[in-house]
Amino acid sequence: MTSAHSTAHSSPASSASSASPDLSPLNASVRRFHGWEPLRIEGELPRSLRGTLVRAGPGLMERFGRRLLHSFEADGALIGLRIGGDGGADGAVRVVESAGYRAEEAAGKPLYGSAAPWWRRFTNGLRQRIKETGNTSVLSWQGRAFALMEGGRPMEIDPSTLRSIGASDLGGVVGQAFSAHPHRLDARGVTYNFGQTYGPKPTIELYALPDEGQPRRLGEVAVPFNTMIHDFAVTDRYLVFVLSSLKLKLGRALLAPKDMVSLMDWYPEGAAVMLVPIDDLSAPVRIPIAPRFVFHLVNAFERGDEVAVDVIQYPDLSVMTALSRNDPDTASPPQLQRLVVAPKARRLRSDELLWDKGCEFPVMPARSVGRDYADVWMVTGEEDQATGVVRYNVKSQDAQVWTPGEGIVPAEGVFVAEPGAERDEQGWIISLVCDGWAEASYWAVLDSERIADGPVAKIWMDQPLPQTFHGAWIPGA
Repeated sequence: MTSAHSTAHSSPASSASSASPDLSPLNASVRRFHGWEPLRIEGELPRSLRGTLVRAGPGLMERFGRRLLHSFEADGALIGLRIGGDGGADGAVRVVESAGYRAEEAAGKPLYGSAAPWWRRFTNGLRQRIKETGNTSVLSWQGRAFALMEGGRPMEIDPSTLRSIGASDLGGVVGQAFSAHPHRLDARGVTYNFGQTYGPKPTIELYALPDEGQPRRLGEVAVPFNTMIHDFAVTDRYLVFVLSSLKLKLGRALLAPKDMVSLMDWYPEGAAVMLVPIDDLSAPVRIPIAPRFVFHLVNAFERGDEVAVDVIQYPDLSVMTALSRNDPDTASPPQLQRLVVAPKARRLRSDELLWDKGCEFPVMPARSVGRDYADVWMVTGEEDQATGVVRYNVKSQDAQVWTPGEGIVPAEGVFVAEPGAERDEQGWIISLVCDGWAEASYWAVLDSERIADGPVAKIWMDQPLPQTFHGAWIPGA
């Protein structure tokens, strides 16, 4: 990989005078929303990088003077980086303007979430009214772009401006929910996703978005209990779900409590791997596993009559308490684990720890999805170490880590493949980094194969930005 066109710009870090790092903006509202503006660059942008990266995260942690209790309920912020291939870059920050957001703006008061009065929260629950915040991830599909959240319809956005268009059911296909973790399987040329429905007979609604043609609702699969499924994986033949040891108290949810943790019970016997045959939804296979909680799956792939399922797992629900109280240090560290199951025998073959370090937010090349793979890139950090980005090889167990230092926090990287690359792992990792010393955020452009060398370029935003969860790269946009 080559880099070209060095630009000499001063960065916020060059003039920072903070005596200690300030990371409070990670859990605060965006200070300024704006359209595309030129950004300051340190280092050299790779000549081959040309496209738009859009990340989603909580954007407004206060509404009309009232602090929200949890970042999950915040209106989304779309943070964009546009690289034109000429050595320059632009940045934009837009709020997701859902119908709920616009209604609150017109009313001049909170109508949703913990900032709203109890009676309104209760009524919203009874009438199944939600605000589609688009605060979790981004999907690029057939030239269109969508901001996604856990339990609502996708919010269509204009990929050229990042302005909100409105909630979409993709032509009548999507019901009430469309998860924030769609996955494209190269072998089929299809992006798959799901949405959960809760109640006495909970189900997973399954969707297929082909590279060409119209989206389809594949059907539904029953779930044995009401739980939270954040992510899934896909192989050539299966949609792969991990059911965590978490049971939701729907009766209590109707009372609209502010405490999210009070809606959850630890349910050890519920943990399972569920394999849904893509071509026969009527024959799902559910295989019990030891208790755990899972947000993110890394990948899944078939080998003979077995399916390997790699996950980032927590031993308990302490992460949910930590998220609710905005106290991440109280969560048990997540680790990379491999489950190997035999669908025909309906049994767990092995349950193996792949890496004993704390890690989360796994990403990998699109061509590795659903295949036996080697490399995964994650955010990593132990209690006594600063946060960093790691390239971990699950076969050799080699770890290459970039640790920017205390008071500097990188978010999940987005993998951008090098055009024409012969190797899946050849490309770039772009992470949005909050620098508490500089009191600003920057995009770190890292060589995916030389992570420990640090950024080849830093692209500075003019403000510190809140945490973001996930993002997408739109080539050539």
